[in-house]
Amino acid sequence: MMNKILLILLFTFSIGNIVCAQEKKEIPKITDEVSNEGWTNDANEAFQLMEKENYPILLNFTGSDWCGWCKKIKAEIFDTKEFKDWVKENNVILLELDFPKGIKQSDLLRSQNQYLAQEFQVRGYPTIFMIKGQKMIQTGYVKGGPANWIQSVEADLKN
Repeated sequence: MMNKILLILLFTFSIGNIVCAQEKKEIPKITDEVSNEGWTNDANEAFQLMEKENYPILLNFTGSDWCGWCKKIKAEIFDTKEFKDWVKENNVILLELDFPKGIKQSDLLRSQNQYLAQEFQVRGYPTIFMIKGQKMIQTGYVKGGPANWIQSVEADLKN
């Protein structure tokens, strides 16, 4: 399944780049604001950086303004200094894929997020994927704060 998803992502973004290059058009940049500092919501930009620099990427499928567990993981893990330091030390690309109920999103952002949720078979929120090299794991909320969450993700990536 991981290889299938990686191939779909790489194929989708590569085809988009080829088509745009042939038509001398660029893939439109997503300009919507992101609710988390240090995160991006432009998947094309994030996946290009991942491919170019071989950086790990964290995809956070969230309902930022209505999902209790999403708010909990943001407050207890993503907003902490420990998590932010880990991200910086490991060059982790943070991709927010938000499905809010009360926040207006552009059609482009909404379409991108819906497409990726379908491709990753997201069934609930928060759903978090970490891709590092050829390895992909799925995770979510882990009790015990950022240290436990980071340890869990790193252990799963090693297996």
